[in-house]
Amino acid sequence: MTIEDLIRAAQEHQADRSVPADRIRAALPRRAARANRHRRYGMLAAGLTAAAVATAVTVPALALRDDSPAVTAEPAAPPASGPASATPSSQPAPGAALPTQVKLEYRPTWVPSGFAEHIRHFNVGEPGDSLGPTLMRVWKKSVSAGDPWGGTELSLYIRTEATDAAAAIDTSGQKVDINGAQGFYTPPQGDRKSSVNWTLDDHTALTIAALKVDISKNDLLRMARSVRPDPGVSPVPVSPRWLPPGWETTGAEVSGPSQDTWRSYVYAVRRAPEPSTDADRKAAKEGNSQSGELSVTVGTTTDAPSGGDRFTVGGHPARHPVRTDEPGKRLIYLVVDLGEGRLMTLIGSGAGLTLDDLKKVAEKTEITPAGLAWLGG
Repeated sequence: MTIEDLIRAAQEHQADRSVPADRIRAALPRRAARANRHRRYGMLAAGLTAAAVATAVTVPALALRDDSPAVTAEPAAPPASGPASATPSSQPAPGAALPTQVKLEYRPTWVPSGFAEHIRHFNVGEPGDSLGPTLMRVWKKSVSAGDPWGGTELSLYIRTEATDAAAAIDTSGQKVDINGAQGFYTPPQGDRKSSVNWTLDDHTALTIAALKVDISKNDLLRMARSVRPDPGVSPVPVSPRWLPPGWETTGAEVSGPSQDTWRSYVYAVRRAPEPSTDADRKAAKEGNSQSGELSVTVGTTTDAPSGGDRFTVGGHPARHPVRTDEPGKRLIYLVVDLGEGRLMTLIGSGAGLTLDDLKKVAEKTEITPAGLAWLGG
């Protein structure tokens, strides 16, 4: 498999558990990326106990979702005296398309009993994408400290900057009224997936999607009709303060059982023009494309393989696992042990990215665990 095959497989896996594209157009940011033929890693979140993060820590963790088994936190190392920012910068990081705080815009004031908000996933969108940025707020019955995806989910997709909001939703379902707005309800078709789509104005499109949930039409419509403006913001806990030239942050995710055990990651890319010659296509196939992907994840588990050369990064114990399989050998891993059961994982590929680049990203990343009381609430 090539790196393209890996990414395509990951996207297809994500698509299998989402509402089909013909039923909820571009519902998932990763599906939109696939439709636009932009390579994208699945974002990973980071878990971290609040007691262990009294100050911002300057070391991150990136991870690419693949078939590698998750590894639990390594034995805690004594707190290191390496670089750490006691006062996080309020200025945008170089190359940051991602805001430091995400506007929440809307929220349901009613959800079925037993569900709580456990995931917030934000993507700035692709250049020229008519859908614009997408915020995904997810209510689940429970999540682990690791990868939060899978299982029963009720999701609210929020797009407030769509070029044409009406074109951003699926209108093939049953017509319904959502507080005076025209909506469309798509019932399950033996797959425990259903959705409600509606627009509020020319640029605002909302969707509530149920996955692996036996929820009645009345309850799904009740949830949709309970949606109200939310003036709040959601901080992005992980903030890379340095990226290689040409790279930019484009997405982030926060998840976890509660504010005491959270996980967060930031995703960064280096975009390059679509290959236009046979030489460009060959270079891209061989993993030598000018485009690249990088994620920085903070959590109590890591998706990186075990083992690897050991050294220190910013005064913290670190290791560099290496995979020899295809396409894993093209991925660069860096795992940093921050102590107190906290792990930082970086995973990158393409655009000439090196291990030294990952070390510098780790050393310059700020972690600010604040504003997380919503987790599990």
